[in-house]
Amino acid sequence: MRPSLLVLLATVTLVASPATAEIHILTWAGGGADDTCVARTKRIVDWWNTYRATGPQDTIVWHYTTREDRWRTVLETGIDPLTGAKINVIYVPGGWHPERYWHFDFVELLYHAQIDLGIGYVGVCAGAYLHAGNIEYSSSGPGHQDLIQDGVTVVDGMNGPNRICRVLILPNNPLTPDWTWNNVFTYKYWNGPGFGPEEGLRYDPSQKCWIKYTKIEGKDVMIKIWPVGEYVDTCRGWAIVAGQYFVREGDEWVPRGRFVLFGPHPELTNRTGAHALLAKAIVWAAGGKLRQESQPTFTEMLTVNFLEKSILAALVSTVLTMLLPEDIKHQAFQGLSPEVQEAFRELAAAIKSATGVDIPPEDLFLGSLLTTVTYLLETLVQWLLTPAPAAA
Repeated sequence: MRPSLLVLLATVTLVASPATAEIHILTWAGGGADDTCVARTKRIVDWWNTYRATGPQDTIVWHYTTREDRWRTVLETGIDPLTGAKINVIYVPGGWHPERYWHFDFVELLYHAQIDLGIGYVGVCAGAYLHAGNIEYSSSGPGHQDLIQDGVTVVDGMNGPNRICRVLILPNNPLTPDWTWNNVFTYKYWNGPGFGPEEGLRYDPSQKCWIKYTKIEGKDVMIKIWPVGEYVDTCRGWAIVAGQYFVREGDEWVPRGRFVLFGPHPELTNRTGAHALLAKAIVWAAGGKLRQESQPTFTEMLTVNFLEKSILAALVSTVLTMLLPEDIKHQAFQGLSPEVQEAFRELAAAIKSATGVDIPPEDLFLGSLLTTVTYLLETLVQWLLTPAPAAA
């Protein structure tokens, strides 16, 4: 792939030397990278190092560049020419066509960095489009302009800016603890891709992941894919995927570079869990092992599946309110303070004025009370049934 003596020496150094104590990440912050996405990611890295990192092994050292020559040197050698650091992960944030500012064969060098040097890759939105191979940012069909073999391709995307999407976290993924599996979480969406299986990718039930066998630059390569999340709305396909390259050496498959691709924007999402997921993606892409997480508290579980639980609680409370005798509802309402009674009367009047629907204030009070109680009971049951977390 890059037959120079410098590249060969760097390859031997990176593959054969022990892992560095800290995780060094180089972010592309030049043309095509959105400044807000870069700044928010840096803020998340600082937060992670302050509050979540347990030691050097999961402490992230931030580097960034706006220079094409420095970016290219890291892809060629794995060494940052400015700081001398060995880069473990390259990060391409959201933006618009960063590859247009790289005047070199970035596909060849990305293969080299991941498959020869074992460097990790994390891409968000534009960075995910790039790795998945769809540099035209088009939903013209699966595989449209798919230049990079990584097991996934773009099947949807460009569905609007500044939106909120819901993502179902899928089981058996390497990034999130099992208490998150089959739960829905919200993320900021901004025209990001939806992913699907690339041609040749097949699900292997024995390994609980998707696998593709192929040849890349003359090497026998196996690609493993773990879908992390699937869009519930906004897009079709997987929303977040994790993957890893393996190179065949004799009778063994030797692990090489990992990658994590985000269709939505965890760095723009106002939720601690989304920020932690991005930091964990960086740690995992660097080859790190994610620590075991504690089971969520009841308070934390209140925000999980908020929309679904709220709808169910409202439906149950509406039925119960309709079934209760009028004298019981009247007695309950009269037990309130005059100020609270007046507040519900004003709310009933506002609803009638806005919609024409006449809802007695007694029903509004009991419906609100029963909705809250039902929501808390629903959360309590979910919390009690949540399994103890396993190592992600």
